[in-house]
Amino acid sequence: MNNVILGNSLSDWLLAAGFIFLGVLIGRLAVGLLKGTVKRLGNDFLVTVADEIGSPLTLGVTLAGMSAAVESLTLPARISHLAGQAIAFVFVLALTWLVSGFYEALHKRVFVPYAGRSGGTIDLHLVTVLRSLARALIWFAGLASALNSIGFEVTAVLAGMGIGGVALAMASQDTVANLFGGLIVLTQRPFKAGERIEVAGVNGWVQKIGLRTTTVTNWYGRTVQIPNKIFTDGVVTNIDSQGCYYQEARLRIEPWTPPAKVEEALAILHGIIADNDLLLKNGWTALDKVDPGFLELEFWYAVAKWSADEKASIG
Repeated sequence: MNNVILGNSLSDWLLAAGFIFLGVLIGRLAVGLLKGTVKRLGNDFLVTVADEIGSPLTLGVTLAGMSAAVESLTLPARISHLAGQAIAFVFVLALTWLVSGFYEALHKRVFVPYAGRSGGTIDLHLVTVLRSLARALIWFAGLASALNSIGFEVTAVLAGMGIGGVALAMASQDTVANLFGGLIVLTQRPFKAGERIEVAGVNGWVQKIGLRTTTVTNWYGRTVQIPNKIFTDGVVTNIDSQGCYYQEARLRIEPWTPPAKVEEALAILHGIIADNDLLLKNGWTALDKVDPGFLELEFWYAVAKWSADEKASIG
């Protein structure tokens, strides 16, 4: 036990290993106790939080044991300093992991159910995009803090990135415009996934709203990628904002047709609506135009809104 290894006796090394083992053990016991407690409470949100932060919490307590182990050993100043910096760096990353896990629990148990409820004011796609942005910001801030904890000059790097970012933004104006358009669509919600829209000559059903492009399946079943800047520069029609699809037909008959025959023709058109199960019962007909060369009957009929899958099955 008195043998000296790298300036420390065997008992010193065993004590250091004991600190590390104790850190791992305490971390696992703490996480197990936490998970058991929240399961007994029966709160789904707390259960998800415990599941998400369990691993980073165990890592944080283990790092505390490693720090105690380093302090218990007699090491060269440079090695002790490097070990301390490494532990501090990983500890900040573990803390970032814990914050990210807590946000993930919020996303799963609070934001997603809120966005998924009927009549909600927040679209599920927006929540998904915000999740990606939030996680990126959390890890960016965590990495910057970790680097700062070991003496790395983060501010100088950020200043350089700021200048480079301005140059990059000027060189990729279309990309920036598309990203801005995507945020406008996700926040103002002129349409949602699954709805039928018409924009820039494209008529179809929205499949996916991304930050850069929106995916639409058109009338012919073809997939169209629409740059999001189109939605800020052009006119967008949300066809599914109406209760049904109205179709118009104009029928011309001889100008000398007797009034009784005109009434009979209108009745036939009404009968088409009444007898066809595919048509809604809110259509109408009328004698719209009297012209020297013809009489024109206006016939409006309505069908229920279709989804892209329903259109594909009958197209």
